[in-house]
Amino acid sequence: MTAPALPTPDFSRFPRHAELTALLQAYAAARPDVVELRSIGKSHEGRDIWLVVLTRRATGADGAKPAFWIDGNIHAAELTACTAALYYLHHVLANDAADARLAHLLDTRVVYLVPRLNPDGAELALADVPRFIRSSTRSYPFDEDAPDGLTREDVDGD
Repeated sequence: MTAPALPTPDFSRFPRHAELTALLQAYAAARPDVVELRSIGKSHEGRDIWLVVLTRRATGADGAKPAFWIDGNIHAAELTACTAALYYLHHVLANDAADARLAHLLDTRVVYLVPRLNPDGAELALADVPRFIRSSTRSYPFDEDAPDGLTREDVDGD
């Protein structure tokens, strides 16, 4: 069975979460030899935070290779960082067959790429009526109990 063709992203606009998910799934389907898609958790509003594991599986497991980390869209409206990460992903996958340096990268290293660490904030920034916030949609101060071991106290006694 032949893998589907590499997707062609539209770098002239920012993808919403569903479109980003579909794009990353399309990369994984097109290049299962070097792309694995994992969710590293859920956002406050329940969206997957996607991790692309980029390495040639035939030359070893990702956990056994030196790693490089790329992330983007940490803050809500920093949408261009997501696009830069996607551009890097596309460049590597579109050119590794013709570029010995990229082939060597995939053979000997792993790239962990999270194009959008803050999917909730990005969705808010990309909404039909956008709202630009710096961080996440999670309220602050948080309305839940502090985790065990974290207490409020005056550590220097003043």
